Amino acid sequence: MNKDILIVDDEEDIRNLLAGILQDEGFNTRLAWDYSSLKKEISKRIPALLLLDVWLEKSELDGIEILKLIKKSYPNIPIIMISGHGTIQMAISSLKVGAFNFIEKPFDTNLLLLNINRAIDNAQLKTKISQFIDDDVRFIGQSSPALLVKSIIEKVAAKKSRVFISGPSGSGKKHIAKLIHNNSKRSSGAMVFVNTKRLIPDDIEEELFGKESAEGIPERIGLIEQAHNGTIYIDEVTNLCKKSQRRLIKLLTENRFVRVDGKFTVEVDVRIISATSKNIKELIEEKLFSEDLFFRLNVVPINIPPLKERIDDIPYFIDYFQEICSKSLGVQNNKILKEYYGLLQSINLNGNLRQLKNIIEHLLIVSQNHNSKEIEKIIMSYDSTKHNENFSDIIQKKMLSLSLKEAREVFEREYINLQMQRFNQNVSKTANFIGMERSALHRKLRLLNNEKDSNK
Repeated sequence: MNKDILIVDDEEDIRNLLAGILQDEGFNTRLAWDYSSLKKEISKRIPALLLLDVWLEKSELDGIEILKLIKKSYPNIPIIMISGHGTIQMAISSLKVGAFNFIEKPFDTNLLLLNINRAIDNAQLKTKISQFIDDDVRFIGQSSPALLVKSIIEKVAAKKSRVFISGPSGSGKKHIAKLIHNNSKRSSGAMVFVNTKRLIPDDIEEELFGKESAEGIPERIGLIEQAHNGTIYIDEVTNLCKKSQRRLIKLLTENRFVRVDGKFTVEVDVRIISATSKNIKELIEEKLFSEDLFFRLNVVPINIPPLKERIDDIPYFIDYFQEICSKSLGVQNNKILKEYYGLLQSINLNGNLRQLKNIIEHLLIVSQNHNSKEIEKIIMSYDSTKHNENFSDIIQKKMLSLSLKEAREVFEREYINLQMQRFNQNVSKTANFIGMERSALHRKLRLLNNEKDSNK
């Protein structure tokens, strides 16, 4: 997307000259000539960069004084100072206050453009670092549910449509949001993350929309404003209070808002991706979440099923987590976990991808000093069900008193029942996992059920 540059100079010829150069390079430009006009423009929308003249004759504040105020209220805006009567001391003072660079008039166009592009790139890099945005975000999975989600991402990423992601906690909603942003035309802009769980309810409005002083000077820049020309991801959007919900509806309708206690209308171009792990329909019925807001957010719905419904994807996620965790931990990625694919697929991971990542990280740390049996024990300790305990009880209490033939039958019946439970009675997935033909498993299930009925 085109970057927005605000030019502040008291000479009209200079303003128009700079605007012409920058527009030819694909930038959007806005013009101001003193502190008052600058304040109005910057309150409307935060620019990607500010070109600020040191000498503003008819302004109530000069360039250096404005620089100090801007850096206090808007610390992330890159500012390049310009002057036709610059001194070394002036340049040093500007840099100390926080200017990206100091350029003298008349301008060398190539040098000016080089500094502008570097300043914007540097600001974007700082934003990504502060928000822990990983550019190397890949889509993982080959199951039918995964490929459906992938198809939606590919179609919606290039559009401006809002996206509503639903799925259980830890299922990868934030990861999907990153993929959409990274593959969109907004990828060069900021991606701002809002975790409503971590926000104090009374502070949510200021956090999202910012706050102004009585004089109309921003005291706090809200997350929505920070996401201008980019994407904002609101996790657990259903936690928003009713007042914030109403404000958000107004923003979605008008693409503008007023900061808390504000006088100026702020115009923004931002894509909203929202998500929840809760039952949204129930919350709407109970009047806890605005139906109007939901309809406006839910333009393109994406449903992410729990990991137990896409068990075929687990090996792909194991490889992915092993790769990224080995880098973060500083250990060698020696593919040691391949032999445990089946076991990791067999346990019930109610924590979904978040839990699987924790397991992989744990195994990478201990794998150097543990044998296979110990690693298997560690994996099984993460199973969120009691199925394995029950299975063990069956072996101890029933099978040891039976003949070999009877014991085999008990084992087979309980094993298949256990696997069918784990795969939500899906015969195809169960058959694929245990290594049987689908038709053979159907016959086996009928046989086992008949045996069960005859024993009643």
